[in-house]
Amino acid sequence: MAISEETVGHRATLRVLAILDALAANQKGLTMAEICRELGAPKSSLFPILHTMADTEYIAYDEDTMRYSIGLRTYLLSKAFDRGAMGLPLIEGEMRRVVGTCNETCQAGTLDHGRVLYIARVDSPQRIRLSSEIGKTLPAHCTAIGKAILSQLSDAEAIDSLVLPLERPTEHAVKTPEELLGQLAETRTTGFAHDRQEVLEGVECLAVPIHRSNGHCFGVSVSVPAYRLDAAKKDLIKQALTDARDRLEAALI
Repeated sequence: MAISEETVGHRATLRVLAILDALAANQKGLTMAEICRELGAPKSSLFPILHTMADTEYIAYDEDTMRYSIGLRTYLLSKAFDRGAMGLPLIEGEMRRVVGTCNETCQAGTLDHGRVLYIARVDSPQRIRLSSEIGKTLPAHCTAIGKAILSQLSDAEAIDSLVLPLERPTEHAVKTPEELLGQLAETRTTGFAHDRQEVLEGVECLAVPIHRSNGHCFGVSVSVPAYRLDAAKKDLIKQALTDARDRLEAALI
C-alpha cells in the first residue's frame, strides 16, 4: 500500500516511508523534483531527509543522473526479511554441497544497479582461499555471477544495465561493452560465465545463472586461486554448479 501524508502519524517518518515507497515503484530512480511531485512536498522539507537517507545508504544518489534510488541497506533489509521466501537456506545448502565437491569457495549474488550484490557465501576449507563479504557489491561486467545474470538478458538490456565507463579492477577486466557482449554470447552457448582474474589478480571464478519461477534470476559461483584451476578442477566445478543449478531450479518454484 502506498504511503501518503494523509495517513495519521509522525510527518517526518511518513515522508521517509513515502520516499521508499516511491523509489521502490521506480526502478530507474527519481530526481529531487520528481520526488517532490510524487509526495506533494517542498524541496526544503525533503532535502534534509533525502540527504540523511543517502548518507546512511538507505537510498542511493547518482551524481551523474541526479537520481535517487533504493540503497544497499534497504535492499539488505528486504533480503533479510525475505530469507525464507527467497529460499536462501535452500540455496546455502546447495552451496555447501558444491564446496564439499570441489573444496573451493562458493558464492551467490544478484544484480543490483549494474553491480553484483553478494547475498550468501560458503568458504573453502583450504588454507589459501578467496576472502569476501556478504553485502559487498562488485561491477557486474567483470564478475562471473554478473556475466551469468547479464547473459540472460538481451544485448540491449545488458548494455543498458551497465555503469559506464566500465570499471577495471585489474588489467584483465573487459575494456568495452562490445568485448563483454562477446563473453555473454559465449556464456549463453556454454552455460557458464568466467571471471579470468578480472576482479582480483590470481583468482578465477565460474558461475551459472539460476532461474526462479517468478522470473527472478540470480547466480551461483565458485572462486578458486588460478594456480589450482587445472582442467580436472574446472570440470569438477562445472559439474558441481550444474547439479546445484538443476536442483535449485527444481526446488525454487
